[in-house]
Amino acid sequence: MNKQLVLIPGLLALGIATGVAMMRSFDDGKPSQALTSQSQNGFAATEHSDHPMAGAFTVSNSSEGQRMQKLEQQIAFLVERVEQLEQDLGAAQQNLQRERGALVNDNASPVETPVSSSSPALSTENLIKAGIAERTAADIIRRKNEIDLQLLELRDQAIREGYLGSSRYASEYRALQQQDVSLREEVGDSAYDRYLYASGQANRVKIDSVMMGSPAEEAGIRAGDVILNYDDTQMFDWSELREATTGGERGDYVNVTVLRDGQRLNLWLPRGPLGVRLGALRLEP
Repeated sequence: MNKQLVLIPGLLALGIATGVAMMRSFDDGKPSQALTSQSQNGFAATEHSDHPMAGAFTVSNSSEGQRMQKLEQQIAFLVERVEQLEQDLGAAQQNLQRERGALVNDNASPVETPVSSSSPALSTENLIKAGIAERTAADIIRRKNEIDLQLLELRDQAIREGYLGSSRYASEYRALQQQDVSLREEVGDSAYDRYLYASGQANRVKIDSVMMGSPAEEAGIRAGDVILNYDDTQMFDWSELREATTGGERGDYVNVTVLRDGQRLNLWLPRGPLGVRLGALRLEP
């Protein structure tokens, strides 16, 4: 692209010089030999073309006024092309910056960017919307930010001392995460449910499909059911349900509460894989 921008001004100057030479060649009513030779050798485009640069190197029998008008059109065309190429260059540079930014984001990980582990929805405003007292909400956000800052400081120190990505860094990172604020434990299930809904997040686990011959099918679970509780523990996220099924003794039966067509049903399933495909859903508490 840069080479094109260097070449265009040269073409512009060449077009102007050619127009001047053409006008001078007709001062005595005779075309210059060089231009006549180009025309005879087939270099010139036909004068009947609609392109603004048509006939730029062609000897013309037009009047001086017509030739000047044609030259002005050609200069205007070249100027427009230069402006267009400059715009294309700017757009290309912006695209390159976006691509580089995308590569940086793709290569990042939660460990390398600890602040990204904080939910953008976790704010004082959303907590207050969920019915949490303003002072309590502000205190939760303050403590959350303190942990986030410590994680940033840890990463900075690890980079400076050359142990980022090491087992030492992972151990120190986990220790800080254990001190992180658990919103669900802080405010309780009911308020946490309201917070998820108020902040626009999914707060229910939906059954997308049931595998044939699976424990879920045998227990009567259907596609479209919403899992409310597993072993008397409320479920807000599919990862929570997956973790719950791996706890306890394999094969022990637990109560699973599902919502189907507005009605609550209690089903009994053995601990272990349910044999379902899970999705997320947002429902008003």
